[in-house]
Amino acid sequence: MSGRPLTITWADENVPAILETWFLGTEAGNAIADVLFGDYNPSGKLTVTFPRVVGQVPYYYNHKNTGRPPTDQKYTSKYIDVENSPLYPFGFGLSYTTFEYANLSLDSNKISKTDSVQVSVTVTNTGDRSGQEIVQLYIRDLFASVSRPVKELRGFEKINLKPGDSQTVTFTLTPDDLSFYNREMKKVVEPGDFEIMVGSSSSEQDRIKSTLTVLQ
Repeated sequence: MSGRPLTITWADENVPAILETWFLGTEAGNAIADVLFGDYNPSGKLTVTFPRVVGQVPYYYNHKNTGRPPTDQKYTSKYIDVENSPLYPFGFGLSYTTFEYANLSLDSNKISKTDSVQVSVTVTNTGDRSGQEIVQLYIRDLFASVSRPVKELRGFEKINLKPGDSQTVTFTLTPDDLSFYNREMKKVVEPGDFEIMVGSSSSEQDRIKSTLTVLQ
């Protein structure tokens, strides 16, 4: 029980399962018991990032690039004694079942600066229990006139699937979703490539990708 992200690396390494309950109300005990005894299948996702150590703070998923790659070369962007990654990334959350993402597609891979694009993905419940999953859509502007975040959440949808069932989830990316304020503080959509990512969290390993090109 906590009101903010904590450094719980020891617990992560030694405890079989961790339930983050935050600070709930008078029915907290019943709600926690329902999850622990399996009467309710949890489906919550983190709206914050949990760091591995305090030295990583502030840590947030939509940070800017440092310009220095995390490799073993000189002048890199990494820690000496811990991984660069968070303990639990933004959007992360486990369930008593598992989900698989496949068939990420765009109705068009090339659009004008005034067009919208439909992004679809198939989600399958690959476990043996019914469960809810929060499907998350992220984008990354690969080439821009100002520094852009490494990823940005642009949509999410909660679905309910029985064991073995699949569902196609569709998002609409609008020009507003692809825009940003340039150096003149004007909101613009610049031509170039965008990485489109859909998955169960903001973590690299939890997403599948495609590429969208905005034409001049």
